[in-house]
Amino acid sequence: MKFIVRCLVLVALFLSTSITAQELEGKWIVSGNKSFGAFPGIHLMQVSEDSLFHYNFDKFITKTSYKTENNKLKIDTLAFAEFRFKHPNRLSISSERIESPIDYIRLVPTKTELSSEEIKKIKYRLERGGKNFEIDFLNHPDNKIVHSYLKKIDQTYFLAIYRHGKIMTAVPLEKITRDNLFLYGFSQGPNKLVATVIE
Repeated sequence: MKFIVRCLVLVALFLSTSITAQELEGKWIVSGNKSFGAFPGIHLMQVSEDSLFHYNFDKFITKTSYKTENNKLKIDTLAFAEFRFKHPNRLSISSERIESPIDYIRLVPTKTELSSEEIKKIKYRLERGGKNFEIDFLNHPDNKIVHSYLKKIDQTYFLAIYRHGKIMTAVPLEKITRDNLFLYGFSQGPNKLVATVIE
């Protein structure tokens, strides 16, 4: 009887590890677009069955192999990182190499019935921290330092903010309509924000 119980426990552990590895698969962007360690800029990570593909937003940087051991990532047999799901689309990773845990947001296809050209013609207003920001994907006058662009990776649209021609922030868009932009993946404050159309 004890032997059967031990076998069942081992099977359960194996299944939980396999499910965890599957749950990791997909593309993840660092919450709040924090730069850290060997990954400057906007760290985007694609997780496959046995490899991690690292990007600075849409530009490929490097590839590393990994294995999962319970709630740990073993990267290239050298580094260990612990991970936990805050919910299915938000992952927290901690390691001795980083000062504090880093959250990653799973990228999901943006829901919209609009084409990219239609979206770019709409101006939106976003309120955050008591300040209003105008989102204009088309007009980029020379006298303006900060510009908004509509970017897309796979099936996910982003609000990309450029300063002096350099990308500073890329916020994934959950849903786009003629009236609203639904943004998600922030590191502080509400996880989701809604921008409204400027009439």
